[in-house]
Amino acid sequence: MDYSLLQSLPLFQGMDTDRIRRIILLSGCFEKDYKKGNYIYFEQEPIENMGLILKGHVYMTKENVWGEKTILVRMGKGELFGENFACSHSPTASVTFYAPEPATVLFIPYRRLLSCAGEKEVLPFIENLISMMTDKAQKLMQKSSIISQKTLRDKISCFLSAEAEKQGSLSFTIPYSREDLADYLCANRSALSRELAAMEKDGLIRVHGRDFELLKK
Repeated sequence: MDYSLLQSLPLFQGMDTDRIRRIILLSGCFEKDYKKGNYIYFEQEPIENMGLILKGHVYMTKENVWGEKTILVRMGKGELFGENFACSHSPTASVTFYAPEPATVLFIPYRRLLSCAGEKEVLPFIENLISMMTDKAQKLMQKSSIISQKTLRDKISCFLSAEAEKQGSLSFTIPYSREDLADYLCANRSALSRELAAMEKDGLIRVHGRDFELLKK
């Protein structure tokens, strides 16, 4: 296990490699690799272990009764997933987690971690965990703000504005393919492509693949 890599991640912020090694041993953490398209947790599956992404990305998705998929959150290196379920008294997942690309995950058994929470050296880890869970809640609030917009154009504008703000530039690259962006915005892919073309024609944006530029009105 690469402890220097772990030291660079938010969950282990402020810890030296010796402390990280002890926490890993105490809590029984283990690594697992996933290929592109592999599912990590299915909806209705009990989740006992939180996942920390060491490489690649993980999508949290939800399907309706017609099998239509919505991407709720896209998570990358250093981010957690499944923590809300693992920490719950009812750990059954109400969403699905899968790897859209090759990924490596460090799994953290929550109940075992809880049993050693009284250890002084584990306290900074718990504090970092709570902070990261708060950040995740904010991401979900942002997603809710985007998809609550009335029209598809408003959803796109809200999403692109948030990406520009996050990346600190009016020119940026989005993390989604067209299909994944349509899933994220709860939109039909063809309708999304038409609306992006219309927004470009109206002089609001420039688009090339995943590269976008917001133009001043």
